[in-house]
Amino acid sequence: MRSGAPTPDLSGLNHKPAGLHGQIRPKDGELEFEDGTPIRFWGVNLQAYALFHTRPASIELHAQRLARLGVNLVRIHHHDSHWVQPNVFGAEATDTRTLDPASMRKLDAWIAALKAQGIYIWLDLHVGRQFTPEDGIAGFDEIAEDTGLADIRGFNYVSPSIEQRMLEFQNAYLRHRNARTGLTYAEDPAVVAVMLTNENDLTHHFGNGLLPNKNVPLHSKLYMALSDQFARDNGFDPNATWRSWEHGPSKIFLSDLERRFNERLIPAVRDTGFKGLISTTSLWGGMTIAGLPSLTLGSIIDTHSYGSGGETGYDPRIQSGFLDWIAVAQVAGQPLSVSEWNIAEYPTEDRFIAPLRVATRAAHQGWDAMMIYGYSQQPLNGPLQPSNWSMAEDPGVIWMMPAAALLFREGHVRRAEKTYAICLDEDTFFGQPVSPHTSIGIRTIAEQSRLVTCMPDTPALPWLEPTELNDALYQPLDLDHSYLAGDATVVAADTGEFQRDFSTAQFKVDTGKSQIVAGRFQGGAVTTTDVVFEVATPMAAIAVQSLDSKDIAGSGRILISISGRTVPVGSDEPRFQIEPVEGFLRITAPAGLSPRPLRSNQTLPPDAHRFERGVHVIDLGKINDARWLYLE
Repeated sequence: MRSGAPTPDLSGLNHKPAGLHGQIRPKDGELEFEDGTPIRFWGVNLQAYALFHTRPASIELHAQRLARLGVNLVRIHHHDSHWVQPNVFGAEATDTRTLDPASMRKLDAWIAALKAQGIYIWLDLHVGRQFTPEDGIAGFDEIAEDTGLADIRGFNYVSPSIEQRMLEFQNAYLRHRNARTGLTYAEDPAVVAVMLTNENDLTHHFGNGLLPNKNVPLHSKLYMALSDQFARDNGFDPNATWRSWEHGPSKIFLSDLERRFNERLIPAVRDTGFKGLISTTSLWGGMTIAGLPSLTLGSIIDTHSYGSGGETGYDPRIQSGFLDWIAVAQVAGQPLSVSEWNIAEYPTEDRFIAPLRVATRAAHQGWDAMMIYGYSQQPLNGPLQPSNWSMAEDPGVIWMMPAAALLFREGHVRRAEKTYAICLDEDTFFGQPVSPHTSIGIRTIAEQSRLVTCMPDTPALPWLEPTELNDALYQPLDLDHSYLAGDATVVAADTGEFQRDFSTAQFKVDTGKSQIVAGRFQGGAVTTTDVVFEVATPMAAIAVQSLDSKDIAGSGRILISISGRTVPVGSDEPRFQIEPVEGFLRITAPAGLSPRPLRSNQTLPPDAHRFERGVHVIDLGKINDARWLYLE
């Protein structure tokens, strides 16, 4: 799966260059450009060593490859992390207050190459930056780790000196002028989004680090004073308000503490001339909906979610899947991005199913920007070590990425017919741990209908705009009610376009332009409207999709994508054991079409395909292990 290896070419879906339609903007909970062009983003993360160690020629090749794969958004990530050397501050920098010119030239090259291919850019303003003693941080010694460096997550919400260093960085980063485009990052319409700080919240993860027993006296003193003042101003019990691990008043206070920080950084971003989307941070790592309020201060809500192997077989009445955690982050009336998703363990045998399920659910729910973590965090100059953080050469995942991109970006799956809303009062919203883990209602509705979360009327948070819904368009969600019958083994979309049989661990999409079966095959053929999948291999995914905007039955150009189980030969070897996918496809489509491999010098044996009674029959065992075919 090298950068030059043949792939389906979906690059025609992209606007070239990126930025052609002007600045991005949110509108009615969705995204469009300033000329009114609507947009959905199917993206990847590009991170760490891939940013700074990839050679110029390889940068160009991979930008082209990403466009062919259907990608139109890249998130630049781990640019500032200390474990990446060099990073944006250079190699082993003694402080983190100066951008390294050589590193910035690398980022310039990536951004220019991606922009030319119609791929938009998401920039993070803080990820893994480790502060040094030379950065001028008050109370540095009490937050420094054994390495002599400091992870400032959580502390930034109370420390003026940390905040100042972050302001300085975002100002320098966004005002940096790209030598290749002639534009600053802030003024380039191809840069559509920035995130203030990655995975950095007080309401769930880092609030506890400020408590009096954490041996950070300067920061604890600041925290306790702010908590006491907030409690007195709002009539809360001061002894409850500072207790960050408890639900109730503390979650309201912590939301407000996050708000104060965000309201100082957001105007500074705008002062650089940046007109795109701003994400404050993400809902991530098991957070409840109480972590959402301060995220609404941005122009897009962001979330991260990582799944597990075997989720196609999860019974939603019993356990949550990673897509359910994304669903609760959809705040009514605001666009939603997922800047990180993947299957956490590696290599799970069924990881090839994830892109299809993500794309299908995203289209059905109306999510706006999906970014797998990641395309690569290794240098992209040669073979990669197998890793789920570097899927650029993972055949199991790559083989289904174009199919997922096509389905999502071209709207092959319709928006849900019904929308359910989590609309709770202040006491329940902040006082109980509401999440897919605790709610059978969330788990059983999120795959059937659209789900949104409302913001409650909260007098102590006058900046938090309560959600007002049209009752005719939304149904209230009962958190404790199962929306799936007790004897059900299938959960299906309210549109009838896709379903998941969790008793057999099989996922199926059946629309006019995309017909897909993924998961376990057992018990005979699986039929969709225009395709019969007779698969002998125990586990696989096959997607049959129209490429010419016609339904499959009338299409003159069809893409067939095939994937299955792949296992790395070794952790350090760039080779995979690949299970053959065998059986037959029977596709109802116009006469005169023939299957064609992507390699121009490759042909199929005559008996690999026949046309009989209006049906194209393809013998999967005779296509020379091709994983993509055109039927045209």
